[in-house]
Amino acid sequence: MSYRLAFHPGVRDDLLRILRLVADHSGREAAERRLAEIEAAVRALADTPHKGSLRHEIAPGLRAIPAGRRAVVAFTADDASRTVLVHAISYGGADWISVIHRRR
Repeated sequence: MSYRLAFHPGVRDDLLRILRLVADHSGREAAERRLAEIEAAVRALADTPHKGSLRHEIAPGLRAIPAGRRAVVAFTADDASRTVLVHAISYGGADWISVIHRRR
């Protein structure tokens, strides 16, 4: 049941922001570990595209899962195209809901 992973263009900026934030506070190695944890959580969505909490009140079909210690991955799964679209990745209590609204 493998789905294709796709990413909103803003996700790259999300990951760079997380990398900088963690590196500034905990060093480059810690930042790379956090990104590896996030990447593993995102990769797992290809095989489990319907996991996580449904957040219809934010956007239709939106789901959110924790990733690593302090990250949240917001995504939708399209069964027709067998695609998981990652809309945003936030870290450390950042307001990911506002990000989702801006990216819609």
